[in-house]
Amino acid sequence: VRKDLGYPPLVTPTSQIVGIQAVMNVLGGERYKNVSKEVKEYIKGFYGRPPAPIDPEIAHKIIGDEEPITCRPADLLEGELEKFRKEGEKMGIISKEEDVLTYTLYPAVAPKFLRGETEEEPLAPPKSDNGSSTPSSMPTKYQVDVDGESFQVKVIPTGYLEIEPSEGVKPSGPVEGGVTSSMQGMILKLKVKEGDKVKEGDVVAVLEAMKMENDIHSPESGIVQEIFVDEGDTVGAGDTLMVKKKKYPSFILFNVK
Repeated sequence: VRKDLGYPPLVTPTSQIVGIQAVMNVLGGERYKNVSKEVKEYIKGFYGRPPAPIDPEIAHKIIGDEEPITCRPADLLEGELEKFRKEGEKMGIISKEEDVLTYTLYPAVAPKFLRGETEEEPLAPPKSDNGSSTPSSMPTKYQVDVDGESFQVKVIPTGYLEIEPSEGVKPSGPVEGGVTSSMQGMILKLKVKEGDKVKEGDVVAVLEAMKMENDIHSPESGIVQEIFVDEGDTVGAGDTLMVKKKKYPSFILFNVK
């Protein structure tokens, strides 16, 4: 990947761009099948000129006929601070100047945090005992045979944690026409809503994984039937996100929290 991209220096942020793209190539089973937004911007020249030429075939596969910029990348930026300030004030989440910066840097998660909707999850301490209150499903005595001799072994646990099962809705097994997440991440943006028509290759959602944004594409044309996840929800690698009905084109986005 580093050779393909013109040997960028392995320092932040280009080291993450190279490393994560290499991981995505492996998880996707095909080189550059899934490409992060940052790789696209790097090839377009938004990170400056690379030390060596970028592989032209790779560049064309990722950005098509788009021409990379030749000017100083920062000259193309527009001021966004006031735009985010107005958005934050409209949502009622700005009470001090630091809130403006927080929302500007983290627009996806800052609103819940600044509204006080996010709470620290309590960590239950392990329950210590001498084995008298051990859950009934956990055996405490074993018979072990060693070289023809039988031994009675008693296990006295010092503590345990109670784990509650997940309540998320998730399809079991492979789903025909399913679209899966290639890696664990957070749904950063939903690009469609119920009833929207989508074409093959359209971006239907954006997944944030390892600090990189990854587009989730529609494999075929169809109509969005139902959406079960919200922006900010977490999905795992291999989770089925969307399903296309065979006869009538439609997609279902599953909740995989």
